Amino acid sequence: MAADIALNPNPHIEIWKFGHDNEPVFIADNVLADPDALLASARMDSFGAPPQKSWYPGLVAPVPDLYRKIVLDVLRRPMAQVFGMHPDYNAGSYGFFGLTTQGPDDMSPNQVAPHTDTHRLHSFATVHYLSHGDFGGTAFYRHKSTGFELITPSRSAKFAHFRRQELAERAGKPLSEIRDLYEEIAYVEPRFNRLILYRAGQLHCAKMGEGIQLSKDPAAGRLTANLFFNSEG
Repeated sequence: MAADIALNPNPHIEIWKFGHDNEPVFIADNVLADPDALLASARMDSFGAPPQKSWYPGLVAPVPDLYRKIVLDVLRRPMAQVFGMHPDYNAGSYGFFGLTTQGPDDMSPNQVAPHTDTHRLHSFATVHYLSHGDFGGTAFYRHKSTGFELITPSRSAKFAHFRRQELAERAGKPLSEIRDLYEEIAYVEPRFNRLILYRAGQLHCAKMGEGIQLSKDPAAGRLTANLFFNSEG
């Protein structure tokens, strides 16, 4: 239940840096003391279609406010130490449970292409893996035409121009041609109760195997909790 959601005081922490931009990804294993409490909350939720402008390949449901609050509070230190944020920053946040129901072969070109969550430098995202099976983790990419890995405000117009042009040129062609426009530079494996934190402008995408079997049951499918933090600096 939501009231039972609590942090593990001793998670295993790793910090990865990769690519030309050397951007960090913060990884915390065993982040919740009792992840089954969060799973129980997800199983009681009503999952539905994502917002109209979202390309999320599946169903979504709201995360408990308590979960969002405790994760934001505990991430203040790594946001300051790893990403250079002021520890007393003001942040707006939102989030959802994501239940992936579309495999790689069922996605649209916009879903297949690596994406960003925003171009703001002081915005961050988390993915918390809540499945016991290996349904695929998160990969980070470099856009070959521009060399961009982190899409910043100064890079966003150029990247958007290339992305539109490249997708238009490959309309109706195999999705593999879209994937080939990007070079994978890191891959974070999914582990139950693993949470990753990254700058929301990093090019990334869920990476799932071909022919993966997905379920609409949060107890059996690819379930994640996804949070987004928009800071004032």
